[in-house]
Amino acid sequence: MLPEKQAKKIVFRSNAKEVSNLILAGKQAATNAIRENRALGLAFTYTKGNKVVRENANGEIENLESKPLRSSLKIKKGTILYVKSK
Repeated sequence: MLPEKQAKKIVFRSNAKEVSNLILAGKQAATNAIRENRALGLAFTYTKGNKVVRENANGEIENLESKPLRSSLKIKKGTILYVKSK
């Protein structure tokens, strides 16, 4: 039998510099997306506390729904997570 080629495992090392760079990049991307949506006259949706909110380009805020706050999840190694969409 031929030996199977093993996939190279990517290891994420959590250090403060990497994490802060990722957080900064995410904040900049969100800011740019909101700015572009307003310029194009599009609405954008986000969560604020336990509420789902849609903000129109003119600044009008519409509450879509409220979700109860959940306690932190306790996930063990090997847990399979399923994503449910509407």
